Amino acid sequence: MRTHVSIIAVSGVLFLVTLLCGLGVSRNLARNDPRPSGKPVASAIAGVHKLFAIATFITAAIAIRRLHRGVQFSSMELTAVILVGLFFVLMVTTGALLSLGRARSDVILAGHKVISLLTAIPTFGAIFLLTRGK
Repeated sequence: MRTHVSIIAVSGVLFLVTLLCGLGVSRNLARNDPRPSGKPVASAIAGVHKLFAIATFITAAIAIRRLHRGVQFSSMELTAVILVGLFFVLMVTTGALLSLGRARSDVILAGHKVISLLTAIPTFGAIFLLTRGK
């Protein structure tokens, strides 16, 4: 059980750090947006944000995998895990579209922000459902 608590805590901390780095990237874009010129978004904080996002996905996947080990998924757990995967794919897709350097799209930026926050719900919901019986 101790291993599960630590990996879940690490996932939560990484998710919060990713959100904070994302806020930094967003503030940087608001002040100095390179996208109208066609330049890609390139800053140290954007790179850190992307690395923490990858680390968050990996630790959440490891947590879900460890919690699932040897247990059959119920339909609700399977639905939550599938939603986690879909939300992470949507986050990566919208993040990639934002960093390409195409014309500014406030709709994509707003979608990325909303999807980022909504990703926490199925992720921690899946982890909660998988830890109920342990």
